[in-house]
Amino acid sequence: MALWSSGAMWSSAVFWGPPSPVAPTFENHPKRKTNMQRQPYYPRPLGDRSEWHTNFATKLPGYMAALALSQAEADNALADNLTLAYGLGGWIVSIREHSTACTSSLDTLSFGSGSTNFVFPDAQMPPLPTLPAGITGVKPGALQRTFVLAQALKLKPGYTEAIGLDLGIVGEEDTVEHTRPEFTLKAEGGDGCDCVRVRHKKFGHYAVAVDGKRGSGSFELLGISNDTP
Repeated sequence: MALWSSGAMWSSAVFWGPPSPVAPTFENHPKRKTNMQRQPYYPRPLGDRSEWHTNFATKLPGYMAALALSQAEADNALADNLTLAYGLGGWIVSIREHSTACTSSLDTLSFGSGSTNFVFPDAQMPPLPTLPAGITGVKPGALQRTFVLAQALKLKPGYTEAIGLDLGIVGEEDTVEHTRPEFTLKAEGGDGCDCVRVRHKKFGHYAVAVDGKRGSGSFELLGISNDTP
Protein backbone atom coordinates (compact mmCIF):
# COMPACT_ATOMS: atom_id res chain seq x y z
CA MET A 1 0.00 0.00 0.00
CA ALA A 2 1.49 3.36 -1.10
CA LEU A 3 1.94 6.38 1.13
CA TRP A 4 0.53 9.72 0.05
CA SER A 5 4.13 10.99 -0.46
CA SER A 6 5.41 8.02 -2.52
CA GLY A 7 4.51 9.53 -5.89
CA ALA A 8 1.75 7.04 -6.74
CA MET A 9 -1.07 8.56 -8.76
CA TRP A 10 -4.74 8.09 -7.99
CA SER A 11 -5.12 6.28 -11.33
CA SER A 12 -2.30 3.80 -10.73
CA ALA A 13 -4.57 1.26 -9.00
CA VAL A 14 -2.43 1.47 -5.86
CA PHE A 15 -4.30 2.21 -2.59
CA TRP A 16 -3.00 4.99 -0.43
CA GLY A 17 -2.42 4.33 3.22
CA PRO A 18 0.19 3.20 5.77
CA PRO A 19 2.22 0.08 4.94
CA SER A 20 0.58 -1.87 7.77
CA PRO A 21 -2.05 -1.20 10.45
CA VAL A 22 -0.72 0.66 13.46
CA ALA A 23 -1.02 -1.47 16.61
CA PRO A 24 -2.56 0.33 19.61
CA THR A 25 -0.11 1.16 22.39
CA PHE A 26 -2.63 0.43 25.17
CA GLU A 27 -5.38 -2.04 26.03
CA ASN A 28 -8.83 -0.55 25.82
CA HIS A 29 -10.30 -2.10 28.94
CA PRO A 30 -12.35 -0.14 31.47
CA LYS A 31 -10.80 0.21 34.89
CA ARG A 32 -12.65 -1.37 37.76
CA LYS A 33 -12.77 -0.11 41.27
CA THR A 34 -11.13 -2.32 43.84
CA ASN A 35 -12.61 -0.66 46.92
CA MET A 36 -13.83 -3.06 49.57
CA GLN A 37 -17.60 -3.47 49.48
CA ARG A 38 -19.30 -3.11 52.86
CA GLN A 39 -22.76 -3.84 54.15
CA PRO A 40 -24.96 -0.99 55.46
CA TYR A 41 -23.89 -0.13 58.99
CA TYR A 42 -27.38 0.57 60.32
CA PRO A 43 -29.24 -2.66 61.15
CA ARG A 44 -32.15 -3.57 58.91
CA PRO A 45 -34.03 -5.67 61.52
CA LEU A 46 -35.97 -3.40 63.88
CA GLY A 47 -35.07 -5.60 66.85
CA ASP A 48 -31.33 -4.95 66.39
CA ARG A 49 -31.50 -1.15 66.28
CA SER A 50 -31.84 -0.53 70.00
CA GLU A 51 -28.54 -2.32 70.64
CA TRP A 52 -26.87 -0.29 67.87
CA HIS A 53 -27.92 3.01 69.47
CA THR A 54 -26.86 1.81 72.92
CA ASN A 55 -23.42 0.90 71.59
CA PHE A 56 -23.05 4.27 69.84
CA ALA A 57 -24.04 6.18 72.97
CA THR A 58 -21.73 4.08 75.14
CA LYS A 59 -18.63 4.33 72.90
CA LEU A 60 -18.89 7.93 71.66
CA PRO A 61 -17.65 9.67 74.86
CA GLY A 62 -14.40 7.71 74.65
CA TYR A 63 -13.61 9.27 71.27
CA MET A 64 -14.44 12.89 72.08
CA ALA A 65 -10.78 13.95 72.08
CA ALA A 66 -9.79 11.98 68.98
CA LEU A 67 -12.76 13.31 67.00
CA ALA A 68 -12.59 16.85 68.42
CA LEU A 69 -16.15 16.78 69.72
CA SER A 70 -17.36 19.45 72.10
CA GLN A 71 -19.19 18.49 75.28
CA ALA A 72 -22.43 19.91 73.88
CA GLU A 73 -22.10 17.90 70.65
CA ALA A 74 -21.44 14.71 72.58
CA ASP A 75 -24.27 15.34 75.06
CA ASN A 76 -26.81 15.99 72.29
CA ALA A 77 -25.72 12.85 70.46
CA LEU A 78 -25.99 10.82 73.67
CA ALA A 79 -29.48 12.16 74.34
CA ASP A 80 -30.61 11.32 70.81
CA ASN A 81 -29.25 7.78 70.86
CA LEU A 82 -30.26 6.91 74.41
CA THR A 83 -33.81 8.00 73.58
CA LEU A 84 -33.79 6.07 70.31
CA ALA A 85 -32.49 2.98 72.11
CA TYR A 86 -35.32 3.31 74.63
CA GLY A 87 -38.01 3.81 72.00
CA LEU A 88 -36.80 1.02 69.71
CA GLY A 89 -36.21 -1.33 72.64
CA GLY A 90 -38.04 -1.43 75.95
CA TRP A 91 -40.78 1.04 75.04
CA ILE A 92 -41.98 -0.56 71.80
CA VAL A 93 -41.73 -4.05 73.34
CA SER A 94 -43.89 -2.95 76.28
CA ILE A 95 -46.43 -1.34 73.95
CA ARG A 96 -46.75 -4.52 71.93
CA GLU A 97 -47.06 -6.67 75.03
CA HIS A 98 -49.70 -4.30 76.39
CA SER A 99 -51.61 -4.48 73.11
CA THR A 100 -51.65 -8.28 73.32
CA ALA A 101 -52.79 -8.10 76.95
CA CYS A 102 -55.59 -5.69 76.01
CA THR A 103 -56.86 -8.01 73.27
CA SER A 104 -56.83 -10.91 75.71
CA SER A 105 -58.63 -8.81 78.33
CA LEU A 106 -61.40 -7.93 75.90
CA ASP A 107 -61.94 -11.62 75.29
CA THR A 108 -62.14 -12.14 79.04
CA LEU A 109 -64.56 -9.21 79.42
CA SER A 110 -66.76 -10.54 76.65
CA PHE A 111 -66.75 -14.27 77.26
CA GLY A 112 -64.89 -14.92 80.53
CA SER A 113 -66.19 -16.22 83.83
CA GLY A 114 -65.48 -15.64 87.50
CA SER A 115 -66.84 -13.89 90.60
CA THR A 116 -64.45 -10.87 90.75
CA ASN A 117 -64.96 -7.62 88.89
CA PHE A 118 -63.22 -7.17 85.59
CA VAL A 119 -60.22 -4.79 85.62
CA PHE A 120 -58.64 -3.28 82.53
CA PRO A 121 -54.88 -3.92 82.37
CA ASP A 122 -52.50 -1.02 82.99
CA ALA A 123 -49.55 -0.44 80.67
CA GLN A 124 -46.25 -1.14 82.42
CA MET A 125 -43.59 1.03 80.78
CA PRO A 126 -39.85 0.75 81.52
CA PRO A 127 -38.22 3.80 83.18
CA LEU A 128 -37.03 6.55 80.86
CA PRO A 129 -33.29 6.74 80.13
CA THR A 130 -31.08 9.09 82.12
CA LEU A 131 -29.98 11.89 79.76
CA PRO A 132 -26.86 14.08 80.12
CA ALA A 133 -27.09 16.91 82.63
CA GLY A 134 -29.10 19.89 81.41
CA ILE A 135 -30.97 17.93 78.70
CA THR A 136 -34.59 17.17 79.50
CA GLY A 137 -35.62 15.62 76.17
CA VAL A 138 -34.93 15.41 72.45
CA LYS A 139 -36.67 17.00 69.49
CA PRO A 140 -38.02 14.98 66.53
CA GLY A 141 -35.47 13.88 63.94
CA ALA A 142 -33.07 12.08 66.27
CA LEU A 143 -32.24 9.31 63.80
CA GLN A 144 -31.58 11.73 60.96
CA ARG A 145 -29.30 13.77 63.21
CA THR A 146 -27.40 10.60 64.10
CA PHE A 147 -26.85 9.75 60.43
CA VAL A 148 -25.59 13.28 59.75
CA LEU A 149 -23.25 13.06 62.74
CA ALA A 150 -21.91 9.68 61.60
CA GLN A 151 -21.05 11.16 58.22
CA ALA A 152 -19.39 14.18 59.83
CA LEU A 153 -17.30 11.99 62.14
CA LYS A 154 -15.80 10.18 59.14
CA LEU A 155 -14.43 13.52 57.88
CA LYS A 156 -12.66 14.36 61.14
CA PRO A 157 -8.83 14.36 60.97
CA GLY A 158 -8.62 11.95 63.91
CA TYR A 159 -11.10 9.46 62.49
CA THR A 160 -9.90 5.93 61.72
CA GLU A 161 -11.66 2.87 60.40
CA ALA A 162 -11.09 1.17 63.76
CA ILE A 163 -13.06 3.97 65.45
CA GLY A 164 -15.82 3.62 62.88
CA LEU A 165 -16.08 -0.11 63.45
CA ASP A 166 -16.17 0.36 67.22
CA LEU A 167 -18.92 2.99 66.99
CA GLY A 168 -20.84 0.86 64.49
CA ILE A 169 -20.84 3.52 61.75
CA VAL A 170 -18.90 1.31 59.32
CA GLY A 171 -20.56 -1.81 57.97
CA GLU A 172 -19.00 -5.23 58.03
CA GLU A 173 -17.12 -6.35 54.94
CA ASP A 174 -19.44 -7.70 52.27
CA THR A 175 -18.00 -11.13 51.47
CA VAL A 176 -20.81 -12.12 49.12
CA GLU A 177 -19.61 -12.59 45.53
CA HIS A 178 -21.91 -10.53 43.35
CA THR A 179 -22.01 -12.03 39.86
CA ARG A 180 -24.69 -9.73 38.48
CA PRO A 181 -26.12 -6.27 39.16
CA GLU A 182 -28.97 -5.74 41.61
CA PHE A 183 -32.00 -3.60 40.80
CA THR A 184 -34.60 -1.78 42.89
CA LEU A 185 -37.77 -0.56 41.17
CA LYS A 186 -40.21 2.04 42.50
CA ALA A 187 -43.42 3.08 40.73
CA GLU A 188 -43.95 6.84 40.65
CA GLY A 189 -46.96 8.76 39.38
CA GLY A 190 -46.91 12.28 38.04
CA ASP A 191 -48.85 14.75 35.93
CA GLY A 192 -49.78 12.74 32.87
CA CYS A 193 -47.00 10.22 33.43
CA ASP A 194 -46.68 6.87 35.19
CA CYS A 195 -42.99 6.07 35.66
CA VAL A 196 -40.70 3.55 37.28
CA ARG A 197 -37.57 4.79 39.05
CA VAL A 198 -34.73 2.31 38.61
CA ARG A 199 -31.82 2.11 41.03
CA HIS A 200 -29.02 -0.37 40.58
CA LYS A 201 -25.72 -1.56 41.98
CA LYS A 202 -23.24 -2.54 39.26
CA PHE A 203 -20.70 -4.30 41.54
CA GLY A 204 -17.75 -3.41 39.32
CA HIS A 205 -19.48 -3.72 35.95
CA TYR A 206 -19.09 -0.78 33.57
CA ALA A 207 -22.81 -0.29 32.92
CA VAL A 208 -26.19 -2.02 32.88
CA ALA A 209 -28.68 -2.39 30.05
CA VAL A 210 -32.36 -1.92 30.83
CA ASP A 211 -34.95 -3.64 28.63
CA GLY A 212 -38.73 -3.49 28.79
CA LYS A 213 -41.81 -4.64 26.96
CA ARG A 214 -45.40 -3.54 26.64
CA GLY A 215 -48.15 -6.09 26.95
CA SER A 216 -47.34 -9.21 24.97
CA GLY A 217 -44.74 -7.49 22.79
CA SER A 218 -41.05 -8.26 22.62
CA PHE A 219 -38.43 -6.83 24.94
CA GLU A 220 -36.84 -3.63 23.67
CA LEU A 221 -33.75 -1.80 24.86
CA LEU A 222 -34.78 1.22 26.94
CA GLY A 223 -31.31 2.47 27.69
CA ILE A 224 -27.82 1.82 29.04
CA SER A 225 -26.92 3.36 32.38
CA ASN A 226 -23.66 3.69 34.29
CA ASP A 227 -25.21 5.75 37.08
CA THR A 228 -28.17 5.46 39.44
CA PRO A 229 -31.05 6.26 39.35
